[in-house]
Amino acid sequence: MALAAKEGNGFDLLFHTNTESGKTDDLKEDASVNIGFITNSGEWASISGHATIETDRAVIKKHYSPALKAWIGDLGDGKHDGGPEDPRIGIIRVKASTAQYAVSNSTRIGGFVELAKGVATGSPPNVNKLRHISEAEVKQWKSQ
Repeated sequence: MALAAKEGNGFDLLFHTNTESGKTDDLKEDASVNIGFITNSGEWASISGHATIETDRAVIKKHYSPALKAWIGDLGDGKHDGGPEDPRIGIIRVKASTAQYAVSNSTRIGGFVELAKGVATGSPPNVNKLRHISEAEVKQWKSQ
């Protein structure tokens, strides 16, 4: 899946998808999802929410990328060509409920020092600052 867009001040995420893939069947069974992102430096974000599958052609055209042709493919029938009208192309819309993220407290060298201190003392290293964003905070952020 590829990130197509962000909404709700960045909390709600839209992903391109092939509607004929197993993940769309999974989402029909259980719409609860968790999306994780991580940077090279170890900072991360985890977003929990609910997903819906969007097949409205206007929405798909708005977020369409020609790069999808490479992932969806062309079946050679004039309809399933990987273009914006291809019925296999859909959007998974993830409405965020809560989020957690970790940002680095120090430089990479500082992180290694903290890790070494943790090994020596048996205490967890203080390398990241953790933050939980509640459902109420997410709603407030989206409304701004």
